Amino acid sequence: MISIYTKLVALLGNPLGQSLSTKMQNAGFSHCGLDYVYFPLETTGESLPAIVKAIRYLNFAGFGVTKPDKVAVMAHLDELDDFAARMGAVNTVMVQPGGRLKGYNTDADGFIRSLRESWSGSFPESVFLCLGAGGAARAICCALAYNGAKRIIVSSLYDHESRELVDKVNGSFAPVAEMVPWADQKRLMAAAKGADVIMNTTGVGMGEHVGETPVDSAIFHPGMLAFDAAYNPPDPRFLQEARAAGCETLNGMGMLLYQGTKQFELWTGQKAPEDVMRKALEEALGLSC
Repeated sequence: MISIYTKLVALLGNPLGQSLSTKMQNAGFSHCGLDYVYFPLETTGESLPAIVKAIRYLNFAGFGVTKPDKVAVMAHLDELDDFAARMGAVNTVMVQPGGRLKGYNTDADGFIRSLRESWSGSFPESVFLCLGAGGAARAICCALAYNGAKRIIVSSLYDHESRELVDKVNGSFAPVAEMVPWADQKRLMAAAKGADVIMNTTGVGMGEHVGETPVDSAIFHPGMLAFDAAYNPPDPRFLQEARAAGCETLNGMGMLLYQGTKQFELWTGQKAPEDVMRKALEEALGLSC
């Protein structure tokens, strides 16, 4: 039951029908006995400024941000965490006293923790190929550069976005990133041959694009780790084809969980009940026993 004392937390973005964040966060709030509620709030380019402005005056603890608002929302905040400012994308906002809004990015920590659990490679000795150049890609590539990645190759449908991300990584972290034009599939395939990890952050494979994949299966090779930021469905076509080619695979559920536990702690000031939140995700995905 929502009362005048209930702390509100929204997820902003569009579309949100596939998101499982509400189940994860609400399970955590309930387990800890917190009078908080997390709910989806779909935005448009026109409505985002008004929604963020309204949140300042309501009983919000903060809000999460997902595609396509992770970059656009920054213009409407009062303050940014240093790492979020350097990477140029926000996925978490805290409402501070006086309605001031401070942005963070927990995607980076979530990705690195998830990757370390499934991959034994060395960042300084490895090459990473990132498909896509949106908000999630920014967090992932900047986190990789921060952790000492040897080389990061970026390729997305829109070359100007790839260039912008490469410039961001090289200018704010380390000069290790380069771009491959999406139209130059021959060069992209050649780059993949030398990659230790390939990452799909395009969103193709989830939502309206379930059953699709952004690349030809010939891009994969044995020994490569294939990561897909998608988690719903938990085994998208991109990962299925990678596994068939002899790759290790990792979906986005770990990244979602660990970025979510960081969010929980920012919004509540309490340690997140990680096992409870993981179980909520697994149940929502039909993975629990």
